[in-house]
Amino acid sequence: MNAKIVITIDTEPDNMWALKLRENPPQFKNISELPRLQRVFDSFCARPTYLTTYSVARSNEVSVLKDIVKMSECEIGAHLHALETPPFEPHIKGDGSYLHQYPYHIQREKMKNLDALLTETFGCKPVSYRGGRWSFDNNAVSLLAEHGYLVDTSVTPGISWKKYGGPNFKKCSNENYFIHKDILEVPASIKIKTRIPRIAKHFYLNTPNWTHAEGILRRISNFNIITLDPSFNSYEDMKWACDTLIAEGVEHLNIAFHSSVIIAGGSPYTMTEESTKRFFERLEKLLDYLLRVRNLEPLTLQEFYNFRKMTINSNRR
Repeated sequence: MNAKIVITIDTEPDNMWALKLRENPPQFKNISELPRLQRVFDSFCARPTYLTTYSVARSNEVSVLKDIVKMSECEIGAHLHALETPPFEPHIKGDGSYLHQYPYHIQREKMKNLDALLTETFGCKPVSYRGGRWSFDNNAVSLLAEHGYLVDTSVTPGISWKKYGGPNFKKCSNENYFIHKDILEVPASIKIKTRIPRIAKHFYLNTPNWTHAEGILRRISNFNIITLDPSFNSYEDMKWACDTLIAEGVEHLNIAFHSSVIIAGGSPYTMTEESTKRFFERLEKLLDYLLRVRNLEPLTLQEFYNFRKMTINSNRR
């Protein structure tokens, strides 16, 4: 079976890495520039999923995204950043930037408010989701089921966010799987590259974060965690990751990045016009390789869910 290509974009304000929401209002220059990105997708007949935050849905610039949805093959999903999604109640642990750091009843209200706003703004209920800062746990699964979501894409195989207050996905697989009878997990596509794969992976996956295993392995084995994110990965590394994952038989490749990387100053990875240009060049080369050279099929997250359900049902006959 050929892998399907999904493109998942965290559609959010400019440079969320540096934005202090309580001190400065968010800016949305990158949302105004989304037609440039969509033209790239249209040229390859690619079908992105825009995972959209509360602040973007409330902004004046959201009209640009609404026009894209009307004119192009794409999907609107939900992307919940806890600090910008009401209600604004105190968190019970950490810095409050993760949904799981709030009491369950507050998590529930935040999810309800984001879901309602996206439905009202775009005239269609979202069914795909990614947690802000990759926040995801059993509570999130319950909330997604309660609000009728079909797809989650919050898992980052091989990566732990525990030192920041987030979840640990180190031992998660690149395969998609059902985490609930009606909710499909479609992880970001991530591959570890190293000169000594068996030893390095065992050491990295089975040692706690305080050992700084990743840094040690970088020095002794060219250890590199490659994501399909053209904002900071080379085309050659992403191509290697895709080829390796396809050879392993994965059913999907998930190209994941932030909308804000399309403008200079929009992210730590694209602070200049030159770095933004490089992002677009790497994205286009990756899409050309996957969609034209390898002739793989692009799907939105909901379309991929429908494909997986259809495959399961046909296998049962």
